[in-house]
Amino acid sequence: MSNRYRVVPTVSFQQDIERLEEHIILRELASNTPDDTCIFRFLEALERALGILSFAPHTCRRCEQHRALRELIVPFGHGGCVVLFAIRDLDVVLLAARDQHEHDYR
Repeated sequence: MSNRYRVVPTVSFQQDIERLEEHIILRELASNTPDDTCIFRFLEALERALGILSFAPHTCRRCEQHRALRELIVPFGHGGCVVLFAIRDLDVVLLAARDQHEHDYR
């Protein structure tokens, strides 16, 4: 049986997720047909996607700009987000998150 990795979010990652949540809420409020469950569905998609990091973080793609880091794609609706992380022994350190349509991490 393989070792389980510990997923460790950083403060900057948590701030990025809060920024993405705010973006989703504002987008929905501006919509002609706002979906009041959208933010909950986003958080569920994020939790499901992050689950893979506890047992198989090496399956995620390498970051083009920083080859020592990896990226996890979190599908959601017509887009989703990308989570930047580092593998340190048995810790998976969540560094940043961005919308898939953003050009780079903040």
